[in-house]
Amino acid sequence: MEEISEAEISMVLDTYMYLNYSGAKDGSTLSDILKDLEKLPDYREGGSHFGEYTILKQAAENEAIGNLVIGCQSANLGYDSGTAACTFKTPDQSTIYVVYRGTGDGEWPDNGIGMSKEDTLQQKRALKYFDQVVETMGIGAAQRLIVTGHSKGGNKSQYVTMESRYSDLVDVCYSVDGQGFSPEAVESWKRSYGEEYEERVKKLHGIYGENDYVSVLGVGIIPEENIRYVKTPVMHGNFAGYHDIKYMFAYEGKDPKTGSSITLFGGRKNYYVSGRGELGNYGAVLSGAVMALPAGTRDGCAAVVMQMMEALQGAKTGINGEKLKLSDCLDFILQGMPVIKGSLLLSKEGRSLLGALAEKKELSKTVPGDVYLEVKPAWILDCGQKLEQTTGRIAGLKEQIAKSAESIPLYLTGSVGMYRKMKLAAGMIGKLEKQLREMSMVYGQIAESYGKWEQDALESAAGVIDFLGKIE
Repeated sequence: MEEISEAEISMVLDTYMYLNYSGAKDGSTLSDILKDLEKLPDYREGGSHFGEYTILKQAAENEAIGNLVIGCQSANLGYDSGTAACTFKTPDQSTIYVVYRGTGDGEWPDNGIGMSKEDTLQQKRALKYFDQVVETMGIGAAQRLIVTGHSKGGNKSQYVTMESRYSDLVDVCYSVDGQGFSPEAVESWKRSYGEEYEERVKKLHGIYGENDYVSVLGVGIIPEENIRYVKTPVMHGNFAGYHDIKYMFAYEGKDPKTGSSITLFGGRKNYYVSGRGELGNYGAVLSGAVMALPAGTRDGCAAVVMQMMEALQGAKTGINGEKLKLSDCLDFILQGMPVIKGSLLLSKEGRSLLGALAEKKELSKTVPGDVYLEVKPAWILDCGQKLEQTTGRIAGLKEQIAKSAESIPLYLTGSVGMYRKMKLAAGMIGKLEKQLREMSMVYGQIAESYGKWEQDALESAAGVIDFLGKIE
């Protein structure tokens, strides 16, 4: 069975939440749930959730995912539709994932409130759910506890990690495309926790699509060294796709009927990239400008944008009865619109995005289906070990040449250049041996760095880079 990281397992479970399936029975394995779903039209080819189902079906072939057991589904515990969450645990109950869904019906206005208030009703309900899960399942320090979610679910997973009285039990939080918080919320935590604030923040990890436009909202509290960006190949014009978790698993394929390029979905996440794309960079600039507005004005602008998003879902009010006020609309017209216009025209990120859109450039290149999407530490270690074995054979060859040189009769060592050439060859092979041994050490260091990321304790790669520089 191929080893898979907790970060990638979290992304798969976050994808599960978008199946919008309420018929799973607590105690079922993910593989069993997927067998039930294959009978339903929404999860077959052409169905509304076929992409997510395809990802999960392939991912669940790995027993580390397929054997996970569902439980504590929020709907069964009396929570509203917005607080969509559940747990997955390993068969031996040694590891537990608490998983939150992204923005649910009526939750968009709550997102806007989170841009100007210390907390929101939906965040508090997510916290209540988390604490109830810990108490109901009797989770203790001996178990590994992982909190995760996509989009608003990522924001909730961060929130409960920061706020819960059981935060010390959380080993790591994976926020996938999850937005940040208001400046007021961050300042409140810093005042309340003091030095402990940094300890809680260290548990937060961000996994973002390269052109995601939600993770940049608000004030981010995830340490930069704990953030990774994933290739998200999205066809031109599919704006929603840049924030759709499916596209972290997408690759380019061919339509067997027409031969044209189509987007397919696999069970492994795409590879990490070095940073944000053009849309992601502009989103960060725009968010920064909006968050710099006074709290009252920021609240109105966020309310208008989020209510517009909710209207696209067919609802006129938020899950808790939130409605737009005239003052919100005035804030957006007088303050929000000039900020949007200014950030587009005056910032280099805005101009770059406009240029790309005008030229109809793809903001994210497609991923070919045969690309190896993830480098595993075991594979790197294997390469290093093979290189070490080769180094050993070369060292043996060096010793053989050196011995052969010493066995040349004395009367030949001075008159013939053979001795000198053999000693020179042994010296050159010795240098090659040293370089290969250093390279095998680098493989080990890189594997260790990957391993620490997968075990939720990332460390800087600067040491490896410096080491490579010395070899050169």
